[in-house]
Amino acid sequence: MSKRKADSSALKQALESDWPQIQKRLIEQGAEEAGDDIDPYEPRWTTDEDGTRTLHMSADSWWLRHFDEKDVLLDLPGIAVMNTQHWHADSAASTIREAYNISYTEECSECFTSDDILAHIERFPRGQFVAIRTSGPGAGHAVGMAATMRTARPPTASMLPWIEAIGDTRLVAHEPAGDWLYGAEMAVRPNYRRQGIGTGLYRVRFDLVRSLNLRGWYAVGMLMGYHKYADSMNVREYGQRVIERQITDPTVTMQMNRGFRAVSVVTDYDDEPQAGNAGVLIIWENPQYAEGGD
Repeated sequence: MSKRKADSSALKQALESDWPQIQKRLIEQGAEEAGDDIDPYEPRWTTDEDGTRTLHMSADSWWLRHFDEKDVLLDLPGIAVMNTQHWHADSAASTIREAYNISYTEECSECFTSDDILAHIERFPRGQFVAIRTSGPGAGHAVGMAATMRTARPPTASMLPWIEAIGDTRLVAHEPAGDWLYGAEMAVRPNYRRQGIGTGLYRVRFDLVRSLNLRGWYAVGMLMGYHKYADSMNVREYGQRVIERQITDPTVTMQMNRGFRAVSVVTDYDDEPQAGNAGVLIIWENPQYAEGGD
């Protein structure tokens, strides 16, 4: 096959897939046509005789160097959900701050930093997830993230406070042979909510539990609607009424609607005044779990 036909075939294949692949092919093809030994993903300028300068690669395309369609677990419109990689660490960390409205200058000892996220990837790569933009301004950056670990501690044991349950912000409590998935963190940037990103992040974690043949997945969903009821009831009463579906909580009710079973109120779980520092133990038991399976 001639080089021209090969290029045409590759571009046709990209056009039939999605925008990131189109971008990659056009950038690499442009570098090949330039005939220079250049890095196609480094911004490059040329100057014409009349002094006109031309930028041959958008500075916003840096992420395409690392992007591979094979890594995508779930495609959403303009969004790719995938396992977290090293190049996602900074934007995944900033997603947490933006989701919880914590400024970048504010001290946050329990916010995962980019170094923490790199440690998560090293410790349990299959259990870390991001949703990244794949088109438009900000492409390549995370707009949603989720962090998990494995544990042998069952949900029937007494619930530990969040930081004790995960060990520290680097998830040192992760047990590689643990038969339960534990939800450590999930965040979606406010401007990207109600677009299916949260649902996608739940879906890939359910898939992970099934793939690893774990008993199930549990977490403590924070009672983020409690502050609206704090003057009329204590957090235990609020949480119990959420469990009984008498009150709709923005976090826990959503998790119940995704298939989790709400079990009990967990007080003093994490420092979150809006939730009265409390949450609800939620459990999803894997219906495909096979005792003694791989």
